[in-house]
Amino acid sequence: MNNERNQTRLNRRSYTSLTKTAALAALVSLSSLASAQTAVMLDGRVLTQKVPASPFATEGPIWNIDLTNQGITVTGRKITIPATIDGTPLYISGSSALGKDGEAHTGIGAANFRQLADIRAVGDDRNTAVVSPHSGPKRLGATRSIFSTTEGRRSPFIARSRGLLRNAPSQAAIEQNYFQIVQQCYQPHAAALPVDFLDRAGLRGSKPEAWTYPVTTGATLKSAGHVYVDNQGKEYFVPDIEVVLELSENVAQGVVTSKAPGNATRPDSFVMGDLLLIFNQDPRFSAEVLGFGDAVIPREEFFRQVVAGETNLAVIGHTVGEHVIFVQEVLTEFIDPTAGIHITADRFLFRVASSEARWIGTVSKPQGVRLVAVLIDTSPALVQTRREFDVPMAIDPLTGTATYSARFRGSNLQNTTHVEMQARSLTTGEIEASELFDITEFRE
Repeated sequence: MNNERNQTRLNRRSYTSLTKTAALAALVSLSSLASAQTAVMLDGRVLTQKVPASPFATEGPIWNIDLTNQGITVTGRKITIPATIDGTPLYISGSSALGKDGEAHTGIGAANFRQLADIRAVGDDRNTAVVSPHSGPKRLGATRSIFSTTEGRRSPFIARSRGLLRNAPSQAAIEQNYFQIVQQCYQPHAAALPVDFLDRAGLRGSKPEAWTYPVTTGATLKSAGHVYVDNQGKEYFVPDIEVVLELSENVAQGVVTSKAPGNATRPDSFVMGDLLLIFNQDPRFSAEVLGFGDAVIPREEFFRQVVAGETNLAVIGHTVGEHVIFVQEVLTEFIDPTAGIHITADRFLFRVASSEARWIGTVSKPQGVRLVAVLIDTSPALVQTRREFDVPMAIDPLTGTATYSARFRGSNLQNTTHVEMQARSLTTGEIEASELFDITEFRE
């Protein structure tokens, strides 16, 4: 049953919380999505959507990055990242910008666009502080270029003469970083990996000069949006529907056969089959463990709950070659015993004409609470009213967690804009946890 839940979750997530297939998003925009009207660039230039609307979509490897003008060239188009769209800051989904504490506080946007550069990801933006007293460093730097291996190795002279953001020394540093990290992480797992694992991973023989870095493709940019123009009539491709960055989207699932929390210089890692999985060291992307209901699980708690030879889990990340994945997300059914109640909601369906609403979700710690759904109506004058309904929970006797299926009929949904799920104490009635969900896009 756990395997089935993991696989369902893997199919459901797979970055769908962050992305849609770009081409699909663009097609949807033609018929039903209300697109933005104004985009403001980092330097203050104001762009307006071209009339009639001219949609576009991309999904392919990055060819170039224009750091000065916040542009990314992909599939023959230069995608422009404005600072805001209709007043809302735009961040590239899938990316992470680390704060001084080494944690990701935002995605990468116009203001921190330079953090996309390989030279930053393998240099200034690294964070060698440890995740916790018993874990490895937060970010030792990139092990895969945002460009393909061939392009990354272009000489600085050729790159500059053609206006390309290529840096051969950065590529060399990335490759060396890969060799060093793999060599370190292999040691505690040597008994669980094939005897020729290092050779498979490119570290062939005892002499580093003979090592071969695996060939990689460039990062993928998925985007969908519309053409905008400035006051001079110059056109810009602005992703006002979706913009997502992935070094790759490689997936693995199976039983963990070996685990090794890191130390001050060695990242946290584990093994599934013949695959070495290392927590992502690139500061441009995430490195987290998600538990039941997609709640974030501390790294130490992850290693405490993983049992070699028993625990089955799924991972999403980017490979270097065929034998090493740098993990950006681990999908588990773990629960952090020190965290509060975590409530999720998914698969919303609101049929206004038939007054029918339904959705499903999970509650991580349902003991001693009752679940309440609050339907929030927003009038044209922006006045909000609330209606409450109890929602039954089904508790899993093996895990102690709960699922629920909310379904309402006969309720007027004409002005319903939000749903708030609350866990209320059975003894005091106080709200112990709550989550608010905007359901306007799910109304039919």
